[in-house]
Amino acid sequence: MKNYLIGLFVILIIIICYLMTFSKSSIFTLFQLKKEVNENNEILETFKGQSKELQDKIKKLESNDLEYLDELARDKHDMSKPDEIIIFNNK
Repeated sequence: MKNYLIGLFVILIIIICYLMTFSKSSIFTLFQLKKEVNENNEILETFKGQSKELQDKIKKLESNDLEYLDELARDKHDMSKPDEIIIFNNK
């Protein structure tokens, strides 16, 4: 009887160890999911930053911020003021 209980106990421990390592709720799966959550949070923060920058640009455009519009005209459309000379650097 004693050997039977020891054998049953060993089998139960083996089953528990197997389930802890290879089931859907295993320790390895938990660590993998935590890693994915951290990666997704980093991506989310990046997108939040980009969204904030774009919202700031929209506000500047809607408020007719002349300095910002002047900067856009110079950078995007190669425009200049009448007394300026544009030098193109072709590399």
